[in-house]
This record gives sequence, C-alpha cells and structure tokens, in this order.
Amino acid sequence: MKRIDSRFMALLAALWLPATIASAQWDPSTQEGTSTTATTAPTPPPAPPDQMVSDTPQPAVQQPEEKKGLEVGFTWGLSIGVPIILDVPRQNVRPGASLNFFGGADFGFFVIGGDFGLQWNPIDLNGVNVGGTILSGRSPLTRIYLSAPEVRFQVPDLKVVLPYITGSFDMNFWNFRETAVGCGYWYCSTYSVYRFTPGFTGRAGVGFNINESGVHIDVGFQYSFTGKGNFFSETGWWLAPYVGVLVRRR
Repeated sequence: MKRIDSRFMALLAALWLPATIASAQWDPSTQEGTSTTATTAPTPPPAPPDQMVSDTPQPAVQQPEEKKGLEVGFTWGLSIGVPIILDVPRQNVRPGASLNFFGGADFGFFVIGGDFGLQWNPIDLNGVNVGGTILSGRSPLTRIYLSAPEVRFQVPDLKVVLPYITGSFDMNFWNFRETAVGCGYWYCSTYSVYRFTPGFTGRAGVGFNINESGVHIDVGFQYSFTGKGNFFSETGWWLAPYVGVLVRRR
C-alpha cells in the first residue's frame, strides 16, 4: 500500500512541476498578436473660437475719467474805514468814516463780485465865505455807492495769510445839505437830493486766517477816484485805511 502511495505522489509531482515552470516562463509581450503599449484617449477637437479660454490675463477696462467742474465758492466781507480826502483844506474837510460790504463768487485765484457802502466826511463851515455870505456849523458830506463789477486777485494757497488786490468801477451818489420838497396827495415833505458821479476804486490788503477756519481779519488800504459828474466842479481823490472781517467759503 505504501508503495502505491509513493508512486501516486511521484506522479502528481511530475504533472505539477512542468505546469508551474511553463506558467512562470510565459510572457504575454512575447506572444504574437499581443501588445503592452498603454492605450491613450483620443485628442478632443479644438473648442470654437468664441469658447476658447486664454491663459493670458486680459487688461482691466479703464473707465473714462470724469472731468471735474470748476469749483466755485463764496467770499464776503464787512469793513469800516477812515476816508481822508486829498488836496482839500484840512481845517474844513475832516477825516470821516465809511462802511463797506463786499460779496462775490470765489474761483480760487480771483473773485468776481461787487460792493455796497456808505461814507461820511464832516465839513466844517466856520468862516467859509460863499458869495459874500459867511457860513458856520458842521455838516456831513455823504456818499452812497455801488461798485460793480469788482475783480479781486488773491493768493489762496497760503495757510496763514490771504493777500489780494482789487479794482472796481463805482457809481457814487453824493449829498451835502441839498434838499428838496416833494408833495403827495395829502402832505409835503423834505428829502435829501443825491447827485451822481462815476468813479474807480483800487484796494490792496491782506487777510489773516483764524485757525484755518476761512474767517480772516481783513486789513488794507483803499484809493478812490471820482469824476465831476453832476456834483463836483473838479475831480477828487481820497485814501481810506480799513479793517474788517473777511469770510471765505469753498
């Protein structure tokens, strides 16, 4: 029995060993009709031009710059002055007082506006001989004026001071003790008569800014001229130092 089993085991070993060797030696790449080359997917067709994506970054679209309009502010001032009429007898024509209001559109380096104001100069008539009559007393020479246009050139970029010069044409209305009587339906009254003269005024001044707030202490000199017009027999000049408040809003 043992002999039969030995023969049977030898037979199985003889059958198994050749199959194992043949299996180990078999290489599919050497067989005819086989290939080990990796299979690649077909290349897709190119995308249409309108669907193609470029890796190059596109430049940003620049928006057109908006043009800034002309910046316009407002400047106004109030001042008091001391008008001193030139080439007149000092014992008769005294220094006076004036009140001036200015306002205009501020464009930065220049301002276009106008003035309105009042002016008084005391006239001492004591001892004045007019046509053989000796006059006495004191009366004011009164001036009401409107200046338009007034053009002011200034240096706006300085923090502490605001220097400027101005020029304007004046419409002057003068009165000195001239009155007339006007009557209505029920009564008559006396009124002052003002007569017109053309003129010109130039100013030079400087504003001292208060804490950079746009409010300035205004100091300057005014030099004015008046033609004969309907009041004077000859032209006249006067000088007026002034001080006031100047407000600049931008």
